[in-house]
Parts: sequence; C-alpha cells; structure tokens
Amino acid sequence: MESPARLNVFLSHRYHSPAENLYFWELLSSAEDVSFRVDEAVSFTSPVRLERMIRDADGFVGIHPLPGDPRAVHLLPRLRHMARYFRLELGMAVRARKPTVVFHDQRLLPVLRAPESVRLVPYDAQETEAATHSALPGKVESVYRGFLAEAHLSASAQRRRSHHQRRVGLVVSPGNRSATPALTEALEEHSWEPVVLPWPPRLDLDLFTRLRACDWVIVDLDTVPGHLVAAFTHGQFVPTLPIVSPRAPGTPEETLYGGSATGHRKAIVRWDDPDGLVAAVEPHLRVIDEQPRYIGSTAQALDYFRSAAKRNERVFLSYASANHDHAATFSQLLNERFQNVFDFRRHGAIGVGEDWLDDLMGNLAKSAVGVLLLSKEYMESKYCMLEARELYRHSIEGDVRLVPVCLEKLDLPDFLQRTQYRNLARHTPQGIVTELLDQLPPTA
Repeated sequence: MESPARLNVFLSHRYHSPAENLYFWELLSSAEDVSFRVDEAVSFTSPVRLERMIRDADGFVGIHPLPGDPRAVHLLPRLRHMARYFRLELGMAVRARKPTVVFHDQRLLPVLRAPESVRLVPYDAQETEAATHSALPGKVESVYRGFLAEAHLSASAQRRRSHHQRRVGLVVSPGNRSATPALTEALEEHSWEPVVLPWPPRLDLDLFTRLRACDWVIVDLDTVPGHLVAAFTHGQFVPTLPIVSPRAPGTPEETLYGGSATGHRKAIVRWDDPDGLVAAVEPHLRVIDEQPRYIGSTAQALDYFRSAAKRNERVFLSYASANHDHAATFSQLLNERFQNVFDFRRHGAIGVGEDWLDDLMGNLAKSAVGVLLLSKEYMESKYCMLEARELYRHSIEGDVRLVPVCLEKLDLPDFLQRTQYRNLARHTPQGIVTELLDQLPPTA
C-alpha cells in the first residue's frame, strides 16, 4: 500500500516561548513526519501573505502558551492582547475551512472561541514541566492523530488548485481609473500577472470563476460594489489587498476587520494619487513574496525556535576598525538576544560587487536600535561619524533607540552632548545589553 504524501502544515505559535514550542514539536513529530511552514514576521504582518500560506497548506496547527508564571492570573484585556496575532491566524484557518488543531494554555479559553470543527486542546502550563507524571502527552497524541487523518483526507482535494499562482485580479471603479495603470506597472515589475476584472462587478458564476482563478486580488473600496466584492472575497477566503482613497464615503473596516486589532485593519492601502498608491503598495508586494520558513526536521526546529525567541528589532552596530575587539564582544552579546544585528565588517554582511555605502545606509535606515562604540578612532573616521549622525537623526525622529557607549574617556561630539551614554569603565558590555533589553517594549 502506498504511503500517504507528506503533509504541508501551517504552524502558528508564540515566537518567544522556545521551550514550550519544542515540547509540543517533539510530541507532534513523534506521531508523523510533517513539513511545517511558519511566518517569521520579519517585516510587518501582511494578511495577503498569511492567507496565501494558510490557503496552500493541508492543515493548521497552533501552539499558544502564555509567558511567565504558569499560575499567574491574567485579566481579559491582557489575554486579548497576548492572543491578538494568534486570533488573526486562527480566524483565517476557520474561513479557509482547514483541518485545525490548537494546543493552548487553558487560561486563554475566554478569548479562543472557535467552531466545533476546530480541535481546541487546553492544557495546564504546569503539565509541560511534569515530563513523566502528566497525562498531557497522551491527550496531545490522540487529538493530533485525529487531525492528521482529517488533513490527509482533504489534502488531495486541496492540491487540485484552481488559482493561477502569479495572477492578481484588479477590481477598480471607473472613478479611480488612474489606479489601474499604476497598479499594473507595479505588479508586473514584481513578476505578477495583473488581470483587470469587469466593472460593475456582479456576484455571478463568471465573477466567481475569475476570482477563484486569481492568486490574490486588489479591491477598490471607494464604492458600494467594491464593498460587496471585498465582503465576498473575505468570506470565500480569496486573499485580498483593499485600497481606499480620501474620496471614499466610508469603508467596511468595522464590519470586516473591526474584530482584529492587527492585520486587515492596518493593511488597507490608503492613497490619493497614482505615485502615492505605488509607494504604498510596494512594501506589500515585497512582503507577499517573502518565502516562509520551512521546518522539516528536529535540527531545523531547534534552530528556528531558538532564533525566533530573540528580539526582532534590527540592530546597527557602529564602530571603528581599531576597536574590533570591543565590537566582537558586543556583537556576540547582541546576536544572542536579537535576530538581526548588522555589522558591516562581518564577512558576508555586504555582498561582493555591491555599493557598500548604499548598502550600509540602507541597513541603517531599517534599524530600530543603534549601538555606537565611541573612541578617538571613531571620532576621526568620517564614515563612523556619518553613521553616528544618521542614527542620531533617526533617534530624534523616534525611529531608533540610540545606545552610545564610550570605550574610553573622551568629549562627545556636539550633536550627542545631550544624549545619555554608558561608559565602559563603569558598565560591562553584558550590563549595557541587558539594560537595552529592559528598555525595549515587552514582546507579546
């Protein structure tokens, strides 16, 4: 008898709980070899990207522990906040009618109501620490095997996809004709095939067929017909990027997206001219095409869950080459706690043949934390001072948390005179990094 094909499953989980994620991974992987794919959220939450990932999966597995004391009591607003991204993804799985199983801390029950088709498995967080005395492993295996059986049954139908993988439908009203050529050009530049759908849209067999043949769609929300199409694509789980101009009399945000504090509500593209529309859509096009993380083995799971537990703020480490020993210490400490630390002297940070200054400034502009290792050599380097001034400017604008560190006794440059700094003679590198982490906003 031919063995069933390996399942492709979307994994929804809390990034900053590596121990709990690995606990459930080991239980699940012992039942059957499954390929998991996860959204690493390296830039921003794109509902279109998430919907495409969940649509193309054979099933949905959720692992949602709570951080901290396993006996702590959390009020309802706090529970909703901690579960906000998970509720967004679970809602997508429900709309997509995917086989779904969720292992969650029992304290989340008030905010995880779902249809009966969803297998919800609440557990006491203390059980994950009682390895040999808990009934949890047996319960997890039993429910998970039921999920696997359902996923295998639906997988063959799922693989008969009707959509074209690079086709994007455009539903744009005549009043926004200037949007169509702008969107068409932007899509084609990113290797998507734009297809202009008929206006006025009629919810008939012809439109259903056209929409289902698209990988995803862009819908203009400036008119009532556009609202109806958006409601239809939302309910039918056709990934949708809504656009709206200031001329719109109103949007369906509260009806369609009001239940989620994140995701769709923030992903509505607002525009007032074609150039502004392209600029607003471009980041979405880049994120939609980002490849998900693949987990197919224990080694990959270990690597991913440990790295995902790190902070996701980008860190820019600025220093003079003469201070590479100090920089190596800070680089190691920062890399242990952050996923992305840019150090242009690290081998491979800037690709061969690339404009190193443009690449360096590009990485600086994307950073949320700037660590400056100040020394006499640093002050004498025009490139180091360029980095310092740019990071300071971004900090004034509220985009960067600046961490100046004096490696020796020196006078700060004029623009840093009023900036709080740390002196390496009085603070250890470990202490400085720990203080930085304490000052950053708490993770969900």
